[in-house]
Amino acid sequence: MNKKKSRPVQSARLPFHSLDQLTRKKKNSRLKIGLALSGGVCYGVSQIGVLKVLEKAHIAIDCLAGTSAGAIIAAAYASGLTCDQIEHLGIQTKWKDFFSFHPSRMGLVSSVAIEDYIRKYLKVEKFKDLKKPLAVVATDICSGNEVIFTHGSLAKAVRASCSIPGIYAPVDYAHHQLVDGGMSENVPVRALKALGADMIIAVNVLGKRPVFELASNVFQVLTRVWYFFVEQQETWKKNSDIQIEMNLNHYDLFDFSAAKEMISLGELETQKCMHEIQKKIYHKFYFQPEIYW
Repeated sequence: MNKKKSRPVQSARLPFHSLDQLTRKKKNSRLKIGLALSGGVCYGVSQIGVLKVLEKAHIAIDCLAGTSAGAIIAAAYASGLTCDQIEHLGIQTKWKDFFSFHPSRMGLVSSVAIEDYIRKYLKVEKFKDLKKPLAVVATDICSGNEVIFTHGSLAKAVRASCSIPGIYAPVDYAHHQLVDGGMSENVPVRALKALGADMIIAVNVLGKRPVFELASNVFQVLTRVWYFFVEQQETWKKNSDIQIEMNLNHYDLFDFSAAKEMISLGELETQKCMHEIQKKIYHKFYFQPEIYW
């Protein structure tokens, strides 16, 4: 029986890059502020609050990177949706929007619904149609390598980035099997830097480890394994200029019903960091103050 082998990422044929390939691409000479949005299942919705506060403070985000839940929000913002529109989507979203129960040899549920969600609400087919540069992070389950989508199908990229292994089947793409980007970079700082960001605001919604109640089903077991693996990652902190971390452990990781409260908490945490953000922008962009002030 022939087994599929994972092939090296070749950007000439594929819509994603390895981290090294993206880093080597020519960058725009103008200094740019980038925003990295993390994965975190339902917690990810809190990052809408970050966008609201930054926009209210007239801080222009030039480029974004997103992983898993953060990829959905980053893609929505990059598509041109307003913060109010994104907030409305976040509050209205239910689990049924993201999967259909379809057990297979590769996963418990189908992730096709994620593609449908992106197409329905963002109304953008390709990365090239976005209003802002965007990097979406996924993981090659065969090599363990981080892969970064910057062109091609937006819906397919976000679907791959959100596909928690064991729950969702991997997304097959040109002899690659892609899963949740959190397995390689949950706070996508490296991807954002490779995209060309000079100042990085990084958001981590898994800021404090919760103690879960006893698991009662396989979904909880698998998502908790994913959670404890992902929240161990620390390198994003030293590679970003601003770190915004949420303490959401009094909310259910899998419950969208508290979305409005989590968005408000995201606003509060960003407001706490606002003085530092403005200070860093001033020093980073001292010779280009007309862009941001």
